[in-house]
Amino acid sequence: MMTFGCGVYLDFPSEGNNPQWKLLTYIDTAVYHLPKYAPIDSVVNLKVKTVYYPQSAKYFYLPASELQPGINEVSYIFYSNGKKRRSFEHFYMVSDIEPRQITIDDYYLLEHDEDAFTQGLLWKDGYLYETTGLIGESSLRMLNPENGDIIRNQPLDKQIFAEGISKRGDEFIILTWKDGLVYKFDAELEQIGVFPYKHEGWGLTTTDDNVLLTSDGTYNLYYLDENFNVDSTFQVYNNRGPVQYLNELEYIEGNVWANVLGSDIVQVIEPTSGKVLMEIDLSGCIDRHRYKKAGVLNGIAYNPHDNLVYFTGKNWPYIVVWRPLFFDK
Repeated sequence: MMTFGCGVYLDFPSEGNNPQWKLLTYIDTAVYHLPKYAPIDSVVNLKVKTVYYPQSAKYFYLPASELQPGINEVSYIFYSNGKKRRSFEHFYMVSDIEPRQITIDDYYLLEHDEDAFTQGLLWKDGYLYETTGLIGESSLRMLNPENGDIIRNQPLDKQIFAEGISKRGDEFIILTWKDGLVYKFDAELEQIGVFPYKHEGWGLTTTDDNVLLTSDGTYNLYYLDENFNVDSTFQVYNNRGPVQYLNELEYIEGNVWANVLGSDIVQVIEPTSGKVLMEIDLSGCIDRHRYKKAGVLNGIAYNPHDNLVYFTGKNWPYIVVWRPLFFDK
């Protein structure tokens, strides 16, 4: 319970680990108790500029269904006889969707260079493109999607640690991890620009509207403007809480696919809400006892023409090729 003055106090159903944050599910309702001795004339929601008139009611309700998954800042002003009192709360909202569980068990394999420290994977115009990392070893590669053969291997600046790759028009965009730079390449894999980037670079993808979307290892995903500045952000939540360590990204049929660093699970995320719709398990696709060098899953690419998704990881001996059956084609 929390009191704001003017006799207004808040009840909330449950608390998270931080007592300053109110944990809500979609069936919960936050209840503001209104005073009897000083009736509240009106309530203003400062975020959406909405005015409510309780009309001598005892309670003012905030249904959790009106909130977005993730952290919601809710601020009200309660007016009573010319006096006002502001309330400012953080509500921590989980998703109302239990993610559908999918296990990959029908796939085929392409060869993959076990020395490739994969940081990103992309399908474009009939070819696969891969970025590899590590300082002094970063590269941009063009691969044959029929057999995994390396068609071209373009070394990158030896001072950088390359990360995710995506496309914008005919150009390739490559992030760097902690170098504060983003690189632009033309269709011939020739570098045509270097630009400042204010964040850690992790995963990168492009939406259907040709907008770049990136990750930084947290539960936030970021839309970038044309100058590689953050334009907007959304948070990723499942029915248990935030999904941390989002890494490699791929935009597939209107949703964002993201691997979670350190796991073999790919999250399928609805970008309009940040809710996790599916969790795809690839743990059966790689035997790390047999392949000692194989590291974490870190490559997702999509061929929309043949409805094929390609997965690989750091120092994996192969690329997993899978045709999802749940797309409406």
